[in-house]
Parts: sequence; C-alpha cells; structure tokens
Amino acid sequence: MDISHLTQILLPAHNLRVIYLGVCSLGIAAGMLGCFLLFRKRSLLSDTVGHATLPGVAGGFLLSALLYPGEGKNIFILMLGALVFGWLSVQVVQWMMRHTRLRQDAALAVSLTGFYALGVVLLSVIQKSGLPDSSGLEYYLYGMVASMVQTEAWILCGTAVAATLLTTLLLKELNALCFDEGYAQTQGLPHRWLDETLMTLCLIVAIVGLQTVGLLLIMALFIIPPATARLWTNSLKKTLAISALVGALGSLIGALVSSEVEHMPAGAAIILATSLLFFLSLLIGRRKGLLSRHLEYYAIERRLAENQYLRAVFDGLEAQQQVRLFCGLKFSRKLAMTDFLIRDTLAKRNWTTTKQSAITRSLLKQGLLTLTGTESAALTDKGLNRAIETAKTHRLTEMYLLEHAEVAQKNVHQYVERIEEITTPEIANDLRDLFEERLQQELIPQEPHEVK
Repeated sequence: MDISHLTQILLPAHNLRVIYLGVCSLGIAAGMLGCFLLFRKRSLLSDTVGHATLPGVAGGFLLSALLYPGEGKNIFILMLGALVFGWLSVQVVQWMMRHTRLRQDAALAVSLTGFYALGVVLLSVIQKSGLPDSSGLEYYLYGMVASMVQTEAWILCGTAVAATLLTTLLLKELNALCFDEGYAQTQGLPHRWLDETLMTLCLIVAIVGLQTVGLLLIMALFIIPPATARLWTNSLKKTLAISALVGALGSLIGALVSSEVEHMPAGAAIILATSLLFFLSLLIGRRKGLLSRHLEYYAIERRLAENQYLRAVFDGLEAQQQVRLFCGLKFSRKLAMTDFLIRDTLAKRNWTTTKQSAITRSLLKQGLLTLTGTESAALTDKGLNRAIETAKTHRLTEMYLLEHAEVAQKNVHQYVERIEEITTPEIANDLRDLFEERLQQELIPQEPHEVK
C-alpha cells in the first residue's frame, strides 16, 4: 500500500465521508437500542422486523408504480411501506403472545416466515410484471452502501442522535422495564407506552438502515454489539456505551473493506467486521472472555494452592511447638522462622514436583518464604502472618460446617477445600466474629474433622 492510497483512506473523499457518517450513525443507534432488546429477551424480534419489511418494500414499489407511473421508485413510499409492515409484524407477535398459548419464539417464527413469504410472492409478481426500475429492489435484501446520498446519511445521523437522547432521558424507566417489568407496573410507570416507544425506535432504525446492510442482515446490528458489550461489563451504562462503540466501529471497518475490495457487499462486510469484534471480545473480554476466565481460574487455583502450602507449613510448626490455635500468645514467632523440608511438609498433598516448585517460586516472589537450602525453606514474618490467617479461616470454616451446616465429619474437609476458593475477607471476618469467644479461650481444635 503506497502513501497516496493510505492518505486516501485516512482522508477520504466527500462521498466516502458521507457513507462513513451514515454507517457509524446506524451502528450507534442499533447498538444502543439492541441492548434493551437483549435485556428484554427480544433480540430475535429485530430479525422478524427485518424480514417483515420485505413485503412492505415490495408493496411500496407497487404502490409507487401505480401512483407515479414511469417515474421510478419513490424512496419515501418504499420506506413507509416497510415501516407499516414492520409495525404490523410487531403487533402480530404481541397479539399472539397475549391471546394464544404460543411461546415467544414460536410467535416470532410464525410472524417472520409469514411476512417474508408474502414478500417473496410480491417480489415474484414485480419481476414478472415488467415494471420499469424494479432491478434495484434486491439492494434492500443485501444492502447497498455506495448508493447512500448525503440526505440519507443525515437521516441516519439524526436517528442516532434521537435514539441517544431518548435512551438517556428514559434510561431509568427503561432499566426498570427491562429488568423487572412487574416492579415498573407497581411504581406506576407506563410500561406499555415504554415498550411501544422502544419497539418503535427499533423499527425506525431498522427501516432507515435497510439500504445500508439489507433487511436480511439488519438484525445482526441489533444483536452482535450488545452481545459483545456483555462480555466486557455488567454495568448498564457501560453496556450501552460499549455496544454503541462496537456498532460504530464494526460498521466503519465494514464500509472501509467494502470500499477497498471490489464486489464486496457492504452489508455483509459490516456484519463480518462486527462479528470479528465479537469473537475477539469472546477471547479477551474482561468479564466473560475465555482468556480472562482462564486467567481468573488460574489465579484462584494458584492462591488456593498457596494457602494449602502455607497451612501445611503452619500445621507442622504448630505440632512442633505443641500448641493449638490460639490467640497467638503461646506461639513462638522466633521458632516459627526455623527451617522446614519442603518435600516432607507437602508429602500429604501428593503434588507433582513441578507444582511444588511453581508454588514455592510464587511464595518466594511474594516475600512469604525464604530459601535456606536446596530443599528447605523458612517463613518470613509476612508469610507467617498469612499462614496464621489461612489456618484460622480454614479451621473456623470446618467448625461452621460441622455445627451450623450439619455436614458429616468425614466430608467436611473436602468441602472446605472447595469453599476456600470463594472465601472472601468479609466471610473470614464473619467466621471470626461467630467463634470469637472460643478463639479467646483457645478452644478451636487443630483438626475439627475426623483424621484418618
């Protein structure tokens, strides 16, 4: 790629800037509104609306040919027809859900297939009718970004601004509607009006975006960006922002690829780019990304192994000094700093040599251990403190399971090993408060469970 080509991409011509403005605006609007469809479990409703616009576009063309013969397609009538049939598809779905025993997925399927079949029939009639200027209708199926004019771009931009403003103004109410519709009703919120407003906004965005990505793919812009955002955050506001960003970025990348690759359908390129962002987020997403989850699981497993290591060391030191846990008054910290053999201390763990070495290195790096020989080590003051807290929490958890959860003694140890993975400092403090009196009297046994 030469410098002139790169400059052309970074500083595009006016018509390309118009296209980029339009597709980014569509991505923002669809991404934001798609979040509420996702929260209300109506993501496939956008698919139904998209397919239902086909008979509207075809019927609008026939009406346009009847009212204005010889003047070609009237975009306003085509959009109006798409809007009417899209609205009808939503009403049909809601009517079937209220007055029949059909579930939502079945109602969506019936509406989608019925309206789309009607659209295919009308397209067949148009193709056989020989009416002039009917060849461009397939663009509404697959999208045709290159035909976007400045007026259409400004309409998309205005739609994005309106969607953003209404979402911001009604965020609290839409939040209640999406997550607890019953609560919204008890608070006197106009839940049906809010639902109709949300559906109307989604319908308008779907209609104005038809010529950009096509009715077969418009639903993807309502589904993929919100699904991507959910991989990064649990916050509603952040979800809306990330979804809008993903929609805009995916649309921009798709439009750029479509302009650079000959015969590349813009709609398909936009959806592929957005899907790529989804799969990238699926890998590295902060909240539910596969890599993040793996790293989190690894961190939990490593910390659990570290605690088991330190607890094994502490058990040995405690037995050496012949004291029980404690208040710490009888526990000689000086003697606790003496050497211990790593292999003997971890003999009951049945760890591999590789795992022993890895956990030892981790504790050394954190300053919890210090090596005193090739196979021996000693706790540092910091390591002793953590070992004491780890042992105390472990034994108090065992006591709680025995006395309050009525777990059998033979099973309690294995349960504690699992519970330690989710034991937070707050839970540990609650356990200490519960057994505070017995801790003060040093009545916590070394092994509350059965020892085999």
